[in-house]
Amino acid sequence: MGATLFAKNIIRLFKFDLKHFYKTLRKYENLDLMLDNLKYEIADEVKDIKLPKVLKPLDSIKEIIRSQKSVARFGDGEFNLILGNAIGFQEFDPKLQERLIEVLTCPDEDMLIGISDRFGSLDNLELNVRNYWRDFLGKHRQEIYKLLDFNRTYIDTHITAYGVEMVDHTTEEARAASEIFYNEVRKIWEGQDITIIKGAGEEHFTHDIYDNAKSVSYIYGPKAHAFREYDRIFAEAKELPKDRLIIIILGPTAKPLAYDLHKLGYRALDLGHMAKAYEWLKTRDKIVAGKFFAA
Repeated sequence: MGATLFAKNIIRLFKFDLKHFYKTLRKYENLDLMLDNLKYEIADEVKDIKLPKVLKPLDSIKEIIRSQKSVARFGDGEFNLILGNAIGFQEFDPKLQERLIEVLTCPDEDMLIGISDRFGSLDNLELNVRNYWRDFLGKHRQEIYKLLDFNRTYIDTHITAYGVEMVDHTTEEARAASEIFYNEVRKIWEGQDITIIKGAGEEHFTHDIYDNAKSVSYIYGPKAHAFREYDRIFAEAKELPKDRLIIIILGPTAKPLAYDLHKLGYRALDLGHMAKAYEWLKTRDKIVAGKFFAA
């Protein structure tokens, strides 16, 4: 990132008046050198800033494979529900709010918890995504921080949409990284019997991310407001044999469902948009991040 962009990005993030400082610096010929020095001045001021520990996407996938643990992931949608707000496909429900907090803060070491790796640098994200997270965390960072364990290492929630929000996914380097990433992802269920719990309705993908599984079966819930049918979905899932890997694509409802199945001895993975992201990787159709996550 260039020095000028760095200064613009941090104007609203720190306690002193960087906007005034930036305007003052523009008078000088050696602006870039002076702005480069600014990051060292800021570093000296913000030594007490806390950032949660979040594994990089590929490391997150490797940890899922290595550990053989269950997974529940929390993004802005789940945090909005925890904060008392409805989201587009899930109405606010106090019981769901309670369950989300329970799962997010569970001390169970056999459960991998995912959060968004958006609390620090946003350089690798496209501009609209960067601005969204700046606004969201500007409003809610302290509330969210109260729920996080800074001694815990989280996996990255956005493993399930790898590449979708990147600044530039069209470069050869980005394409190669995506191939490596999704080849690793497919190892999670390779040769296994899996059951996918997802919203009702057919999805027509040219490239099936699950085609290397031994077998695939389905349990269906509603496309929206899935928590209304939680008890029915959970009851159906409990009838599955314990040696089946359960993959859940059910929005916020996937979090308590994965946790409750885990406690019964199943391995349950909340994997959201993974199949849709894989299709996008292979076809490279134009995707708008906001519409991708809403569909």
